[in-house]
Amino acid sequence: MAPTAKSNGSETSTSLKVVNVQSWRATLRRATVWKTARYTKGDIEATVVGITDDHGITGYGYMPAMIIVGESPVTAEGLLHGAIAPILKNGEIIGIQAVMRQIDTAVGANPQIKFAVEEALLDLQAKGMATPVANLFGGLCRKEVPVMRMLGLKPPKETAEEALGLVQRGYRYVKIKIGLDDKRDIETVKLTRETLGDDVSISVDANQAYTPMRAVRVLNQLADCNLVVVEQPVRQDDVRGMAFVRRNVNIPLMADEGVNTPADALRLIEADAMDAVSIKLWKMGGYYKSREIAALCSGANVAVHVGSTAGSQLLEALQLHFCASIPDLFAGAEIGEFESLTDDPASGLTVEQGSLRVPDRPGLGVDIDRSKLRETTDFWQPK
Repeated sequence: MAPTAKSNGSETSTSLKVVNVQSWRATLRRATVWKTARYTKGDIEATVVGITDDHGITGYGYMPAMIIVGESPVTAEGLLHGAIAPILKNGEIIGIQAVMRQIDTAVGANPQIKFAVEEALLDLQAKGMATPVANLFGGLCRKEVPVMRMLGLKPPKETAEEALGLVQRGYRYVKIKIGLDDKRDIETVKLTRETLGDDVSISVDANQAYTPMRAVRVLNQLADCNLVVVEQPVRQDDVRGMAFVRRNVNIPLMADEGVNTPADALRLIEADAMDAVSIKLWKMGGYYKSREIAALCSGANVAVHVGSTAGSQLLEALQLHFCASIPDLFAGAEIGEFESLTDDPASGLTVEQGSLRVPDRPGLGVDIDRSKLRETTDFWQPK
């Protein structure tokens, strides 16, 4: 039975029957190399997943394929076709949460490919029900989501000028990467604040580069910069270090790499080691796992921010629906980096005056141009 949504009081079906699972590669181009304290990266090679039901409807999902997180297009596609596709095609799917549990049992870790599969299933289900994905999450809490833009490691003057250009286009949230050189970090943040004035929200992200003592020394020199938050200054596994920094710095502290599961979040909450959490659906393994973390943190009065990496509009579409459906959202969301990329196979999202409007079309609300994709499905089929 196809997923349907009826208003005449009859039973509503949300079950799915998957008949085909496909994969493609996409290469998204950067104009300039992206640099953080952890890595330097140029063009982006990602995997796109397509899941088609017995009514010919296809849902799409995107995997960033960030090797630094532990996955690549090759590993993802091998798991998709070798382990996940047989589960998806094994009879009726009564619900997406249920089948994702089956996939978790069969495949350990690998949150990025799980995100892509879950996103494709949500897109497929919502299209079949002729409703936006956000309605599968309980509906909207906001129609527009403010976007935070990220600034890579560059000289102070260049960073400040880039930030000013973003503000002139309507952005009110910017994040500055720090962590390689203390003097440069301090000068960059101070000059950017001076350039932008006091009305723009500025955060900083060290990507785990500091020791706790170094973090305290640097961040206390930025106390007069009115920073909205400092993100993951120390190693992701250093819970005591995070707590030490939080006690000794008068800037809100946000965990990113240190939270991948609800258990991670609970450890930091119990240690009084964070004021906010950065949730990346593709890093947590999808919407349902991210929702658990968001609910836990909100219940503990820890603010919820949505982070990301540069990627396709297809990646950010699901994060946009998530942002729109949660009651509280802290410091905007890092879901507009697709603006700096070309050759995106997805389209339909446009940042206007620093915000993204939630699509009201069925599914994710983006269009996919398959001419920008290279199919890899046949490579993984038995010969």
